[in-house]
Amino acid sequence: MGIGLIIVIILFLVSAFVAAAILLDLPILGGSKGQTRSHMKNIVSSQRNPKARTSGGREDKVSIFKTAQESKVDRVVDSRITLRKKLKFAQWKLPPIAFRLLELGISMTAFSFAVLKFNIALQAISLLTGPLFMRWLLNTQIERRFKAFDSDYPQFLLSLVGLLKTGMNPMGALETAAQGLEAGSLVRSEVELMIERLRFGVSEDKSIGAFGEDVFHPEIELFVQALLLSRRVGGTLSDTLDRLAKQVRKRQYFRASANAAVGMQRGSIWFILAILVGMEVYLYFVYPQAVVGAWNNEFGWQVWQFAIVVILLGIFWVRQVTRIRT
Repeated sequence: MGIGLIIVIILFLVSAFVAAAILLDLPILGGSKGQTRSHMKNIVSSQRNPKARTSGGREDKVSIFKTAQESKVDRVVDSRITLRKKLKFAQWKLPPIAFRLLELGISMTAFSFAVLKFNIALQAISLLTGPLFMRWLLNTQIERRFKAFDSDYPQFLLSLVGLLKTGMNPMGALETAAQGLEAGSLVRSEVELMIERLRFGVSEDKSIGAFGEDVFHPEIELFVQALLLSRRVGGTLSDTLDRLAKQVRKRQYFRASANAAVGMQRGSIWFILAILVGMEVYLYFVYPQAVVGAWNNEFGWQVWQFAIVVILLGIFWVRQVTRIRT
């Protein structure tokens, strides 16, 4: 029993340390410096790849349709959002196997504590704590980066449209529009990385195609393909980006409206839960035996555990029903 308790404590400490490192973005998981080094490696590898440079001699001999097809960049080979892609979107420098091991460690730790006192229902739920907690952390980080990008994206597109209508070159307009954003803007950093790739000799297709590749945003691909097509076949880029900016702003409005609509439902479940906890605390101070006696009684303790299971299932169900897909 002593050795088992030591193992449980070690698993709990390791899981807590890694979870804290993920939340605080410690260097152990690779921060912005690791991301910069990764981009620099991609730049160097692109420079060394002879296929990275495109020959423009035969572009005028092919049809517009074929040129448009060639200009597409395969940013995502598979449309399914795998765990590896989610880790990339969240900027976690963790291999999927390490993520799975963290889930397993947290679940085993919670199960080791649950098996000491709780019934089989809560023991089964404790096995889900690892996946639920780690996926919640992962989705929270992805959502945080999505919001950071989405907050400046419409403004960036509108500024870019205005600069293009004045006759400015698209690359110069991109750089100027990005300079108008705040220093810590995610959109600005992505544009600066794209310009830096171009200056290091990476082809336009690869540089533009890598824009926002680690941000889970539905309108990035439209922007990239519009920019690539305009560079290849010409056309009025400002009109296309103007329509894209309107679409982005409409999606922002609908998303905000949906979040406001479900916000009351989400808040109500926590308010009801707070009332229940407050009533139990009040009952404990007024008549402690009614609470403590139920804990000590076998049937009463089973009722307590059943209530906990129902509350947890209710919280999970409400979150699933009110979840907004971006």
